[in-house]
Amino acid sequence: MSLFDPNAFTPHLCFEERANPERGWSALERQPFLHTPQTSLPDRMIVHLTREQGQWSDLMSPEQTAYGLAQVTAAILPPLTHLENGSELLEYHVRLRDYFDDSLVREVMSVLDTEAADLHWGQVETSVYVSVIGSGVAACIDTNHGTLYLRYENTLAAALYDAHRKAELPRSLLFLQSALYERFDALLAQARVRTWFWLAG
Repeated sequence: MSLFDPNAFTPHLCFEERANPERGWSALERQPFLHTPQTSLPDRMIVHLTREQGQWSDLMSPEQTAYGLAQVTAAILPPLTHLENGSELLEYHVRLRDYFDDSLVREVMSVLDTEAADLHWGQVETSVYVSVIGSGVAACIDTNHGTLYLRYENTLAAALYDAHRKAELPRSLLFLQSALYERFDALLAQARVRTWFWLAG
């Protein structure tokens, strides 16, 4: 057989394309770690992230679990760029369990309790961690309630209160959003590392 025979590797090629995955549950079809319109609560399959919380769901293989978790990013949080004025920015408050599965939220809170300093989060109260995301702006997470919100220095808070249109805001919403997502993604990444470690074990 010639090394350059065009038919040499034909038997190894697959010409059939499938538009849909095989029957059965697929991480491509349903995301168990997120709360989205496509994954309403009654249809979601809860996956426990720690050994203490129970066994892994029989409906998901380790590969499906790893794939599903890899799709979870801070981009699921409400975007700051959609806010129209300073008052909305001051009131930005996210109940994380409205967007992420409870088990994933618990794991992120656990990451904060054990590795906050390494991920640029500082503990300022018993259950509150803060990370600076811009001049005069800090992201806060309350681990007791699983909530994320923003804090501002006094002069900036006053300026935001008076900003009635997006163009009047004293800070770039895109910059703040990028910085916020970066800080929160660091927490999600560490939660993934822990989960993949348990999967591999």
